Amino acid sequence: MDLLQTKTDIGRVREQNEDTVLAVKHPKSKNIKLLLAADGMGGREKGEVASSFVASSIEKWFCGKSTKILENLNKTEELLKVYIKTLNTKLIKKYGKDKLGTTLILAIINKENTLIMNVGDSRCYIYKNKRLIQVSEDNSDVWDYYKYGKVKKDHLRFFANSSIITSCVGICEELCTITSYVIDNRYDILLLLTDGVTDNLMDKKIKSMIQKGPKVEILSNLIQEAVNKDQHYKVPLCLKRKYTTNYTIPFPGRDNASGAIYIKEV
Repeated sequence: MDLLQTKTDIGRVREQNEDTVLAVKHPKSKNIKLLLAADGMGGREKGEVASSFVASSIEKWFCGKSTKILENLNKTEELLKVYIKTLNTKLIKKYGKDKLGTTLILAIINKENTLIMNVGDSRCYIYKNKRLIQVSEDNSDVWDYYKYGKVKKDHLRFFANSSIITSCVGICEELCTITSYVIDNRYDILLLLTDGVTDNLMDKKIKSMIQKGPKVEILSNLIQEAVNKDQHYKVPLCLKRKYTTNYTIPFPGRDNASGAIYIKEV
């Protein structure tokens, strides 16, 4: 039996939860699934409006599409990119440019393959052969530091500009850039996490919690760890020596923390 779950937590600082997550099966085929995490932008107005609008619209789009189309992920990718661009335009027309926005990470799973689409810095991971693999890339101000081998990925959280994203839905036409990936289904777990989780949990911590905890509690445990458990981080000396910049120390619950998970066998 497979498992679809979502979990979200307001955190310990924010006055409201601006994240929206969902995990659903297609009404005409249990083999076709949609997982999604939309992280409303807290530095703007009405981030929860943007995330809820995008999530509910894509859920309606998904449930209304034929299974024949969704079994063809190349076609699905083409159509969904156009639809996300349309949602971006609708938000701008209704609320104005540079007013509200959300990041978006989603996965559409059919019998053979999985389509992953990303706009922003939430992440898609798969767990396969006892390895945790990040499939998506962060659309963020600091991701290239890691991409081009300048720093370790787990060190990105210490840069003060780590929260600056380079792609989103809703702020302006130019920023709505969509990255997509198609992978085969030979994984055990697919996991979508907002940066409220990944800023506080290193990959090795996520991996160890997947391996230790009961499968039905994995997502809940990850969210609670990110919100409540101080990781006792310190800025690595190698960063201070190499970069003269402002640094920040992640602390539990500083942001909304959310995720969606698909586990093949429970």
